[in-house]
Amino acid sequence: MLRVIRQLRMLRERESSERTLRRVLATVREAGRPILCNLGCGTRYHPAWINIDFHGDGNAVLSWDLSRGLPLPDQSCDVVYSSHVIEHFDRGGARRFLGECRRILKPGGIIRLVAPDLEGLARAYLSCLEAARSGDAGASDRYEWIVIEMIDQLVRHRSGGEMLRYWSRDVVPAEDFVAARVGTEYWRARPHCKGRVLPDDAPDAADVGRFRLGGEAHQWMYDSYSLGKLLADCGFANVRRCAADESEIDSFAAYNLDTEADGSVYKPDSFFIEAKAP
Repeated sequence: MLRVIRQLRMLRERESSERTLRRVLATVREAGRPILCNLGCGTRYHPAWINIDFHGDGNAVLSWDLSRGLPLPDQSCDVVYSSHVIEHFDRGGARRFLGECRRILKPGGIIRLVAPDLEGLARAYLSCLEAARSGDAGASDRYEWIVIEMIDQLVRHRSGGEMLRYWSRDVVPAEDFVAARVGTEYWRARPHCKGRVLPDDAPDAADVGRFRLGGEAHQWMYDSYSLGKLLADCGFANVRRCAADESEIDSFAAYNLDTEADGSVYKPDSFFIEAKAP
């Protein structure tokens, strides 16, 4: 019965989001503005964009499960932006997601993706490992964090995982190193994490299954080469890596989606890549 109730609730939310989206599209078209779509926006969105997330408020952010396709007409969007979303799909799901992005983009439309940088992470890991082996001061703490950053979001069985446990310590080891890699997100999260008592017991198989399918865990990792190749394989052209404040999207930096108001990078552990729909 609970499953049926959840399914009915999801159906009502889906229908509500579709109605809202149709109204938003009509308003933007009437105003003659480009249609900019932010997929999986979380709390990082801008009113000039159509913002869609699994957990939306039905107003500024529309609720939608991106694994079920995109609720937009063919060739309706000028720009698709998605930050730290594609790594939450498995490899097949990532291809389907990019296929949907290509479907909704107008010819010549731009897709911009942001993802955790596997290459940068691997280089940082090797650097921390070498320093720890050499006995450099503080290197052991940096090494502990970089291993957590590399592995935890792929293997965690509970929300927050080992990252949350690390951030919950009274004193966070190598805090400046952690903050430099994570960005302002760390400083915003830290007051809510400090001193939290986290369970040590092993979750049962059903809880693990629900969590692993709930969307928080990472299912794959990318560098600019592999994601660029995937974009090309999915039919996109003019693939190029760019900086956080650099884009072919008109006035993109002004939206502060990848940067803070002071110009710093919002997620410094990321890479940024763009391509065009044919």
